[in-house]
Amino acid sequence: MRAIAVLMVFISHKTTLPHHDSYGSVGVWVFLVLSGMLISSILSEMRGKVEAGTQSSWRSMGDFYLRRSLRIFPLYYLCLGVFALGSLFTTFVGFSHLEAAVYALYGTNIYIEMTPTGDHGHFGHLWSLSAEEQFYLLFAPILLFTPRKYLARICIGFMLAGATMLAWLVLVKAHPNAIHVDPLIAFGMLGVGGFVASLKNLKPPAWLVSAQAQAAAGLTLIAIPLVFGYFRDTWNVWGPLTCTVAGLFLFQIARNQRTPVVAFLNLWPLRSLGRVSYAFYVLHQFIHFYDVQAVFHKLHIDIDGPPIVQLPLELFITVALATLSWHFFERPLLRLGARLTAREGAEASTATGALSPGRQAATR
Repeated sequence: MRAIAVLMVFISHKTTLPHHDSYGSVGVWVFLVLSGMLISSILSEMRGKVEAGTQSSWRSMGDFYLRRSLRIFPLYYLCLGVFALGSLFTTFVGFSHLEAAVYALYGTNIYIEMTPTGDHGHFGHLWSLSAEEQFYLLFAPILLFTPRKYLARICIGFMLAGATMLAWLVLVKAHPNAIHVDPLIAFGMLGVGGFVASLKNLKPPAWLVSAQAQAAAGLTLIAIPLVFGYFRDTWNVWGPLTCTVAGLFLFQIARNQRTPVVAFLNLWPLRSLGRVSYAFYVLHQFIHFYDVQAVFHKLHIDIDGPPIVQLPLELFITVALATLSWHFFERPLLRLGARLTAREGAEASTATGALSPGRQAATR
């Protein structure tokens, strides 16, 4: 699903197809719902350990933020650092001193909402990462200090807050760019994913998670921007509600893994791209054919090609860089985070006395 979402974003930023920006919007909304689902599942599991008395809420929160930080911060700040270094020698649109500080503080979405008609260069896509970080700061303490039986209610609260903010911004005729990056609306979409996670014990009717139903939801998710993206006024109002279709689709494929739809999503190219989708998303806006031309020109080699060649080349370079980032940068840091939190958990458990065999296995 990450692969499909990031490809929709790539198409929206790299092509001039009719209402292409709507593809990217849906791709980002799928990302938000999926992130909400996965993060809520992780936090709910951590809260279960708190309620079982094997780990404190504060320790759980520390582990969560440590692992999230090692997952997100290094590549993000490395990317910003490269541009900060480059800005000593040239200028980049959308990377003034103020804007660089905004990006570093994960305030891109708020900045764009305040300047919806501004030129944010190739940095505008960072808004969704800002929304997720803000959500983690708010959502993790709520879930880890609240009985997990309230997960669904908490997520419904976020969903209602997002829907209310959407209605308000539409009522006051806010700029579409401001609507699509609003923090509360993004929190509502993340809440949709969290609500899906809260339904893990629900036994759905067979028809709802059948292969036919999965295919219908998946195709609807792709068709919505194609059909309704053309009607800009309607899309700006109702487009964000596409997140509910994404939530339904994720629920369906999570609850029935033995369908042709899931087999398709498990194809190696999609799994591989999904695995490196974070780096792909961060980097794709900075990879352009004209930059490749400039590099070759420095080598006294002039290259050119039609758009049908340029687009696959940009895709190939982005995938290659994202793959290198995953294998040699991101995955080692993920393993470091897993080791640190596992060791901390073992030390905390050992301090409370002898462990049962089951708890010893869990600690390892």
